[in-house]
Amino acid sequence: MPAPRKNLAVGHFYNAPFREACAPFLPRIAEVFFAWPGVLSCRPAPTFTPEVRERLLGDLRWARENGLRLDTLFNANCYGDEAISPELADFVSKVLREMDAEGLFPDVVTTTSPFVARVLRVRFPGVRVRASVNMRMHGTIGFDYASDLFDEFYLSRERQRDLRYARRAAEWARERGKVVGMQVNSGCLRECPFQTFHDNLHGHGDGRRPKDVETAKAFDFSFFRCKTHYARGGDALEDFLRATWIRPEDVPLWEEAGISLFKVAVRRHPHPVETLRAYAEYSFDGNLVSLMDPDHSAAFAPRIVDNRRFPADWATSGIGGLCAGDCTHCGRCAEVFRRVCVEPGAPPAG
Repeated sequence: MPAPRKNLAVGHFYNAPFREACAPFLPRIAEVFFAWPGVLSCRPAPTFTPEVRERLLGDLRWARENGLRLDTLFNANCYGDEAISPELADFVSKVLREMDAEGLFPDVVTTTSPFVARVLRVRFPGVRVRASVNMRMHGTIGFDYASDLFDEFYLSRERQRDLRYARRAAEWARERGKVVGMQVNSGCLRECPFQTFHDNLHGHGDGRRPKDVETAKAFDFSFFRCKTHYARGGDALEDFLRATWIRPEDVPLWEEAGISLFKVAVRRHPHPVETLRAYAEYSFDGNLVSLMDPDHSAAFAPRIVDNRRFPADWATSGIGGLCAGDCTHCGRCAEVFRRVCVEPGAPPAG
């Protein structure tokens, strides 16, 4: 195991005891990201009853007392008619003042909105502003265009498996006093054509309102293209390997490349504690699919993707990485998939 670095960004979750889960890994966790009550983000929000609100505030106070940065989210993909408005500017200001009144003024604000970023620059110049991974900036030229608005950037998931790209992005950041991070456990399809549509739904609510569900049924439609794709089974399951996740064991390669922050998406995850532990310990002995957000384990059942069976050069070989965006179905992913997708209890590959 490599020497631990304090570089994980962990989403705040409600379906397990947050403090108890994080406490063993404080040497690894750098910050907690969360949506403040009343703020829509790129994930459905819980119903903020007084009890849920107090739980969030208690967990955030604990995080701050233990030296963790607080990153609050304004990363909805759409703000409708208020996208450029005094109403949105005042709402952002109101939220940050609410946090300040609770002693929880954020260290970082992550947003998809260039307008929100500008509001923060004008009204809260001391807060660091981070470009959300959902902005999908695919290279440093995009970072350049927005460098006056943002102090920090998340790499494009579609390119982040390319270590050369990661090194160049990290070099760009160092030269300009910026920071770059990446998300390590996305379960989304690479280059998913539904992603912007899906994120927009969350920007207008949770995307699962009764009328949405009924209309989708009437038209036999699902905005989860990943679920309908994997439901086909067979060769479609191989696309899991062509996605953008990074195995816990391979994170040190990106640390060495100069990436400063590793986002672990667990806010709506069914197994947040197991996922946090895997990335905190740089190791996982189990079904790799179960670490992803979203978790597609059911589509693979009864088989699993055994993390122990990946070839040692998985991350550096380019298999499922550099060529995945323009896949020619050369057979390399299929060969690895036959090796790793097995019945539970299968011995590690020789």
